[in-house]
Amino acid sequence: MLTNTRLMLKTAQLSVVGLLAGFTFALTGCEDLDGTGDLRINLSCNNYCQKAKDCDDEVDMAECEANCEDAMNDCMADEQEQALDDLDDCAQDSCDDFGACTVATGLECTFGW
Repeated sequence: MLTNTRLMLKTAQLSVVGLLAGFTFALTGCEDLDGTGDLRINLSCNNYCQKAKDCDDEVDMAECEANCEDAMNDCMADEQEQALDDLDDCAQDSCDDFGACTVATGLECTFGW
């Protein structure tokens, strides 16, 4: 009986991990992310920082993501979703346009422009 219980628990754990992995994969495969919250902030900042690293090899991903997440968490609540949308757009820009896009995102977050 104990062996069956362990097997059931292990199966349940693997099912939950599989569902979470599938959900995360589905979200990261989407072109347009919606809403706010930790998952959205993490995904948007990861995409943004990957682009920053593509444009400048000296960018430290961990530091970039930490700074980005702090900035998005400090963003005015009613402006956060638009700022995250702008951040996602920046990640799609060319390296030549990336810096200006980043400044515009900061202004969106702070002033709602």
